[in-house]
Amino acid sequence: MRQLILLPVWLVSFTLTAQDVPEVVFGKVSDEDRRLTEVPGDPTAEAYVLYDRQSLDFGYSDAEGPSLIETFHQRIKLLRPSSFDRADVVLRYNRAYEQISNVEAYLHPAGGGTIAVRPEQIVDEVEEDDERVVKFTFPRVSEGTIIEYRYTRRGKNILIPTPFVFQQDIPVRWAQYDAMIPPYYGYVSLGTGALDVNEVKITKRAWGPRWTTGAYRTDQDKIEHSDILWAKRDLPAFRSQPYSNNASDYLPKIQLQLQSVQYPNRPKQTIFGDWQETVDELQARQDFGRYYRNKINYSKVWKAFEPDLAGLQSDREKVVAAYRFVTQSIGWTGRYYFLATDSPNKIFDNRAGNSADLNIVLLSLLNEAGIEAHPLLVSLRNTGAPIEQYPLLDQFNHLMVYTELDGNPFFLDAGDADRPPGLPRERALNHRGWIADKDNPRWVTIDVPSSRQVTMVEMNVGADGRATGKIQGRLENYFAFAGRSTLSEATTEREKPVVRDIMAAFPEATVDSFTVLEGKSDQAEQFNYEAQLTVPAAQVLDDYLYLQTVILPLLEGDLADADQRSFPIDFPYPWEHRYIASVHLPEGYHLEEAPAPVRLKAEDGSIVATFSSQETVPGLISVALTVQLGRTLYAAHEYDALRDMFRRIIEMQEAPLVLKRQTK
Repeated sequence: MRQLILLPVWLVSFTLTAQDVPEVVFGKVSDEDRRLTEVPGDPTAEAYVLYDRQSLDFGYSDAEGPSLIETFHQRIKLLRPSSFDRADVVLRYNRAYEQISNVEAYLHPAGGGTIAVRPEQIVDEVEEDDERVVKFTFPRVSEGTIIEYRYTRRGKNILIPTPFVFQQDIPVRWAQYDAMIPPYYGYVSLGTGALDVNEVKITKRAWGPRWTTGAYRTDQDKIEHSDILWAKRDLPAFRSQPYSNNASDYLPKIQLQLQSVQYPNRPKQTIFGDWQETVDELQARQDFGRYYRNKINYSKVWKAFEPDLAGLQSDREKVVAAYRFVTQSIGWTGRYYFLATDSPNKIFDNRAGNSADLNIVLLSLLNEAGIEAHPLLVSLRNTGAPIEQYPLLDQFNHLMVYTELDGNPFFLDAGDADRPPGLPRERALNHRGWIADKDNPRWVTIDVPSSRQVTMVEMNVGADGRATGKIQGRLENYFAFAGRSTLSEATTEREKPVVRDIMAAFPEATVDSFTVLEGKSDQAEQFNYEAQLTVPAAQVLDDYLYLQTVILPLLEGDLADADQRSFPIDFPYPWEHRYIASVHLPEGYHLEEAPAPVRLKAEDGSIVATFSSQETVPGLISVALTVQLGRTLYAAHEYDALRDMFRRIIEMQEAPLVLKRQTK
């Protein structure tokens, strides 16, 4: 997990590790690197990062004050054709407060020579709003080619330098972060991982304003800087694992944030204080608190919504009405943020907004309707676990709405007309969120109701092993929302909800019909359906049929396949699968063998699974399989027990009934 490391230059206390730092000259590569054909220790790797360096420095002007100057240098060996897309480089920046310059790129063929990417091949263009991109492509790449580029990024804001991650999705031979930090700035690092080189020394150099008195007198134009070198070598490729979340938190990285500023003979300025100060500042901002607290900003949208409240008595009815109004009146642009782009009135006129826009409109309606509701700031899944110790606003990238119904937390996240209230976007389920309540700012656990799938099958098995099945099912909460989304995208019967999963397990199955019974739209919490299928569910072998009665897999094998786990297992929400089947045996066959009943329960009770199959009357077998997952986060060291549970559950769902032809 991310940890906070104080790095003020007046508290230098690091353990130095003696290592040979490579001397790398941009544009020149060794013959040895040209001849390299595979990564030492990983012959299957498609590419190899030979050198990755990021350097932090500071500029200063009397007119604008301090600025960031960051330089980047990367050298990559392309070993397989699958790596050639790495030759397409895209660098994004926001022209409102930063710029990219001094872009240089060289290609080094394996056979020798060097080819420069010409300046006219490096394109700088507008992408969206103030977002710009620098693009270029290395020409004529082939197996064994080395690509190399460097550039400078200048930023007006010294608050958050660009984070640096040592490990990548391909092996890395050398990764280095170095910085030259003036003594006036105290940073905290949200860094992780041990370092091979951890070196800090004091270097005097000219920089900044000219002080004539005090501790940092600059009569000779030089002040003491913290000269930092952090590096790691021989890093394996980062491998993603199923059901992971915030995996980047476990990668070795450097992520600095400015904590304080203190110039000579001036008081110390704290950049971030506490959560109360932070919420006060947010509530005073036009693009946050003032948009939903000042009626002049939402009067028009309120006038359009107010008739929907007629006759509604309970808070729950009013909350649902406001949520439906927003989701049906305003579309989501697909962009996440925790600050609004415009007032609720303007967003309503435009009929579109980012995630904060929609939820600030919802906040204004709820508060005006007498419902106490507050902004809820979250970090999206896979963008980092939230840090609660310090008020770091940059960790948030999404805004929701927190309220309470019947004394219980209720989470609202407008954005999709098919997703019911109380179910935030799945990407927003990152366990914790911060309530920006002016009177009581606080962290809250984001718990959502369990999602449920109930499947009932009436199966008639033929002597050829094919089974005709009538399936009736019910999907609840996130499963229902996913079912509606799948249905809207389906172009054939085979692609429809649940049917698609059966087809994946039995590709030769055929679909006779699929009918939605209830919950096709309008944010229903349930999605009910009925389907008719013919499935090759049994294998014929002489006088025997080996029949798989669970034709809808409840679990997939991707979690149970790995022998080791590097990261926690993180499910977005709790769930329950229940499968019930009535199996009619083919004429002339009897039940020879059935799996024994099984009941599994995790030591902490978070997973429960049961399986049973029995012949209730001659020729009719009842099968029941239930799996419940009540906990969503498991530490990596708990993986062995979890994997064994999943493997046994998969064995249960794949366990066959053995049918034998009766002899005369």
